[in-house]
Amino acid sequence: MLLACPFLSTTHWIQTLAYTSNKEIHVGGDYIQAITADIKWDFNGVLYHEMAHVWQWDGSAGTTAPDELIDGIADFMRLKADYAPADWAKPGEGERWDEGYAVTARFLDYCNELRDGFVAELNKKMRVTYSVDFFVELLGKAC
Repeated sequence: MLLACPFLSTTHWIQTLAYTSNKEIHVGGDYIQAITADIKWDFNGVLYHEMAHVWQWDGSAGTTAPDELIDGIADFMRLKADYAPADWAKPGEGERWDEGYAVTARFLDYCNELRDGFVAELNKKMRVTYSVDFFVELLGKAC
């Protein structure tokens, strides 16, 4: 089944779960066919992640934010929407905060607990450029 949605393209049958390019979300056909559990829950989680990419800043006018942080923010949005899969990294897992995806999402959730609205403020600061100093500016300490 193809979804009729102006920003969603399932015509790119790639072997990846999903990706966003030029404000357009592409979902892999293999991913959709492989969903065996609750398709609505699983697919909504992916859409939360990819929609975050549509709306987030990455500092691309100056110093671009690391991909791991960009994907961590997208997974943070999925986490906050309660679409985190059971096999995701748990809080405190991982070797470094900037490993990306679920590990970074959990770190950003911790930062958001320290300062309510932290991730939204970080995203706003990344409109023009990125600096690791943003963490110090927002939290008063380095990550």
